[in-house]
Amino acid sequence: MPTSKPPAKPPAKPSAKPPAKPPAKPPPAAARPPAKAARTPAKAPQAAAAKPRANKPAAAPAKPPATPAKSPDEVAADLQKTLAMMDALMERVGDAADKAAVRLAVSMGADEAQVGALVERQAEAKARKAAAQKGQPPAAQNGAPPAGPPMPAPKKKGWQAPQDAKTREKALKDGCPPCAPPLERCWHCFPNLPPAGAWDWLGKDQPGVRDRPGQPIKRFLQPGPHRNFPTRVCRKIYLLPLGDVSGAPAPEVLTELLRLWFCLEVERMKPLPAKALAAIERDEDGCGYGAQIECPSAQKVIHAHKPRDAFIVIGYTMEDLCNSSSGFGFLFGEANLDLSIGLFSFARYADDVPRSSPRFLRRCGMVLCHEASHLFGIKHCVYASCVMNGSNHLEESESRPFALCPVDLRKIQLTLDQAKVNGKDTPPVDLLARQRGLVAFFDAHGLVDDARFGRGLLSALTGEPEPDPEGAEAAAAPPPEGPSPPEPPPPEPPPLAQ
Repeated sequence: MPTSKPPAKPPAKPSAKPPAKPPAKPPPAAARPPAKAARTPAKAPQAAAAKPRANKPAAAPAKPPATPAKSPDEVAADLQKTLAMMDALMERVGDAADKAAVRLAVSMGADEAQVGALVERQAEAKARKAAAQKGQPPAAQNGAPPAGPPMPAPKKKGWQAPQDAKTREKALKDGCPPCAPPLERCWHCFPNLPPAGAWDWLGKDQPGVRDRPGQPIKRFLQPGPHRNFPTRVCRKIYLLPLGDVSGAPAPEVLTELLRLWFCLEVERMKPLPAKALAAIERDEDGCGYGAQIECPSAQKVIHAHKPRDAFIVIGYTMEDLCNSSSGFGFLFGEANLDLSIGLFSFARYADDVPRSSPRFLRRCGMVLCHEASHLFGIKHCVYASCVMNGSNHLEESESRPFALCPVDLRKIQLTLDQAKVNGKDTPPVDLLARQRGLVAFFDAHGLVDDARFGRGLLSALTGEPEPDPEGAEAAAAPPPEGPSPPEPPPPEPPPLAQ
C-alpha cells in the first residue's frame, strides 16, 4: 500500500541578525601573540626555575665591627654604679619630702615639741633605712639589745581601696562647704584599709563590691531619698529592746553612747507587746544560734509602733538575725533608711568573751553606732579604716577603730548643722566637745585602746598634745615609803590592733 510523504516544512523566515560566525580556531603555538605584561613582576621562584641556579651565593652586607664583650666584673661594676646613682637620687627626694613635711607641720600650727618629734622620727627612719642597706640590724633603743632585722610581712593580694591624699582630699572637700583645717589633720590617725582577702567585705564577688566607689561628701549632699534629717518635731533617737535581750549591755550605757555619738536626745522605748512580737516572722531552722528574726518583717512591725517624735528607732536583741529574701543567712545588723528603722543583734558577739567584758561592750557599741549612722544616709566607707567600714566576719569588724573618719564625721556634722533641730539659733556641732565626751565614755568602761585613739584625735583637732591621765597620775603620785610593793601583773593584751 503506497505511503504518503509528510508535508514539507515551510521555509524559515529570514533573520534580521546576520548569522554568527563560527569560532575561530586558535592559532598554532608559534603564531600566538605574546601575552600582555602582568602588572606585578613574576614571582622569584618561578623566574629562578627558568634559569640555572648560580653557583656563588650573593654577597652579604658588611657587618659593623663587633664591640668587645665586657667581662662579668665590668658588668657588675656598671650595675653597681647605676644603683648608686639611683640611691643618691632617692635620698635627695626623701630629704626634700622630709623638709616639706616639716614646713607643712609648721604652717599648720605645730609647736616646737611636735616639730622636734617629727624630725626625730625622720632621723630614725633614715637610720633604719641606712642600716638595712648595709645589711645590719637597726640600732637598739633605750639601751636594749637589738632583736635582729625585722622580717618583712608578706604582701597580701587583693583589691586595695584608694586611700591616697588626693582621693581623701577630694572626698572631703569637693562640692561641699569648706571644713575646718583641724578635721583634715585627723587623717594621719586612721590606718589604711588592708588589701581585701577572698572572704573580706571588699573581696571579689563579695557584697562589698558595690561599695568600692565610695560615698564622697559631694554625692552625700545631693538631694534625694538617700538622706535623712531630724526635724524640730521628729528629733529623738529611740532605743528599743526586741525579744530576748538577756545578757545585752545595760540600756543606760547604750543610750549614753548614742547621745554622745550623734549629739541628739536619746530615749529608751518600751518593749513591744506580745501580739506584735508574735507577728514577726522567724526562721525556725536558724544558723547555729537558734531561731532567727527576719529583718524585713521585724522592721515593719517596729515601724508600726514608731513614736511620733522619733527621728529613728534602733532595735537591739540577743536573738540571731537573717534576711532570707535577700539571701543573707545571718546578719549582724540591718538598717532601713526608708522606714528610719535599724535592727542589730548581739547574739554572735559573746562566743569567746564574757558578756560583762569591755570587749563585748565594744563589739555591741560599734555595730550600734554603725547601723544608726546608716539611718543618716551614710554608706560604707572606703577612705580609711573606720567604724563605717563593712565587715563579713567578726575579725574584720574588730580590726576597725571605734571612730568616724573625717569624711563620715563631716557628714554627721553637716546633717545636724543643716537640720537646726533647736531653731535658727542652733549652734554648730562642737566636734571637740563630742570627742571629749567619747573619750570619757571609753575611759569609764575600760576601753583603753579606744580612749587612747580618741586622745590622738583630740590632739589632731586642737593641735596640742592630749595628756594621758594614767601617765599624769603616775607622775603626780608620791614615791612609796618602805619596801617597794610587788609589781602588778601585766595587763591583758588588747583583742586586736586598732
